Amino acid sequence: MLASLFLASALLFMGYACYSLHTLLCKVRPLGIPYFVIPFYPSPLPRVFLLPLMKLIIKVFGLTHHWFFLLTLNWQVHQRYKIYRLLESDIFFTVTPWEVILHVADPDMAVEVLAGKGENGELYPKTEVVSRMMGLFGKNVLTVEGAVWRGHRKVTAPIIGKSLSIVWEEALTQIGQMIQYYDKNEAINTSHRDFRRATLGIIAHAGFSKIMNWVPLTTAIANEKDGEGSYQKCLDILFENFKWTVIAPSWLLEILPFRASREAGGAAKGFRRFINEWFEEKKAKIELDNNTGPRPSSRTDLMESLVRNSGLDKGSTLETPLLSKSEVIGNAFMFILAGHESTGHTIANAIYFLAMYPEYQVKLQNEIDSILGDSDHNQTTYNTHFDTFSSGWIAAIMFETLRLIPAVVVVTRQIGPVPAPSLAQVAEDLSRSPPVLNSGSNLSAWLKTQNTGPSPGKLKPNLQSPNSGLNAGSRNQEGIPWLFREMSVEFDSCGGRKTFDEARRECLAEMDKFATVITLRPSAEMPGIKWVRRKKGVAA
Repeated sequence: MLASLFLASALLFMGYACYSLHTLLCKVRPLGIPYFVIPFYPSPLPRVFLLPLMKLIIKVFGLTHHWFFLLTLNWQVHQRYKIYRLLESDIFFTVTPWEVILHVADPDMAVEVLAGKGENGELYPKTEVVSRMMGLFGKNVLTVEGAVWRGHRKVTAPIIGKSLSIVWEEALTQIGQMIQYYDKNEAINTSHRDFRRATLGIIAHAGFSKIMNWVPLTTAIANEKDGEGSYQKCLDILFENFKWTVIAPSWLLEILPFRASREAGGAAKGFRRFINEWFEEKKAKIELDNNTGPRPSSRTDLMESLVRNSGLDKGSTLETPLLSKSEVIGNAFMFILAGHESTGHTIANAIYFLAMYPEYQVKLQNEIDSILGDSDHNQTTYNTHFDTFSSGWIAAIMFETLRLIPAVVVVTRQIGPVPAPSLAQVAEDLSRSPPVLNSGSNLSAWLKTQNTGPSPGKLKPNLQSPNSGLNAGSRNQEGIPWLFREMSVEFDSCGGRKTFDEARRECLAEMDKFATVITLRPSAEMPGIKWVRRKKGVAA
């Protein structure tokens, strides 16, 4: 009886899937845009259970057709522009029985969609998967839309703008501590860990008024008895196993028979506990200030702004709270993630490129020397020096790093009012695509056409002369000028057993294997690098 019921259910499911696929293909074919039919797309459950299996099958059987790679995570990284070149188109569809995804490598079209408005004024909202992943601890400025988004932005944006000078100063402190450590310890490290620790210290101070002195990440995590070490460990485990948090709540993850799920559930619970403690600390401070008045030297950080706009502090005069407590915690998580994980990895990637291509390290160091001269870099300020550094080689290096290895590979949006079961997502890695023909500003009209584009770039920096218009990407520069003013980076030769060319090839091979956890990051150990003191008057 059970076997018959299972067979009947399976046949009904397959019949519905075939009918749904046929319906969606009837909508896609008339557009004249290339498409692939695939059985599933990397939504949360396939991401955990099916994608690792597909990756194993491709590896074991040596499968090379593009169709198979579309069933894996991070195909944009490993295939880059190959599929677009094969199709001679900068857009193509993948069609599943459940949804239609439009992959875009055209900057003009992506800008139009990401700007949020279509020709009829409708929003291109974020997809449900993005909202679930980034809204793990509560709604936040990244997951909400429309008027609610404007409310969240009103709370957070002014504070972030006012904190840039604090970010600058704390970057100086963190990098100074790194330099002191490297002077005393000839540690062979992978800078992804080092800079994740540094950027966490920066966002902790700038956003939450917490002091976290720089130590190697492994040292911080090992010291679990210390509250800071426990917090760092929670973050590290959470970000390593983040995909589990999307499919189930923390309490359920902790009882599932998978080690990764149990660790992810425990880390999520621990992180929520830490942020709740920070919330209560800040609330108590605000309530004290309400009674006695703020101290003259105090500044409003991100957490204080979030708490005040929740109206949860005693004595609050806020008539209409803009945030709930869960939204306070959600925004705190979002800014810790954005200011810690993605920034730290971007800086580390830039450093590995400078190790691989030391000629650009020389250019960078010469420029730093010309800007700072004999002055003490600890006396620099955001207001007087940011624009100067943002118009030179530091900006070019950071922009090229982001083009080659973006922090986020795919950005998705829903297109227009989405009638079930059709869901169109704009999803693509623009930073690896070359410039293409102008598609025009009318998305609906352009969807009926297809453009061809030139061949892709290679995974090698293609830096041009510095452009004074570059500034946004260089906000990831935190501390790099100060580090390279004092130090140079080079590959570890493993006691002379490894040549520079061997280390560079190994580094490029590892970069080709980068995988998305939350941001794009190494999937294995990177080649060892070491920091050495610059000789006076010598650039590298």
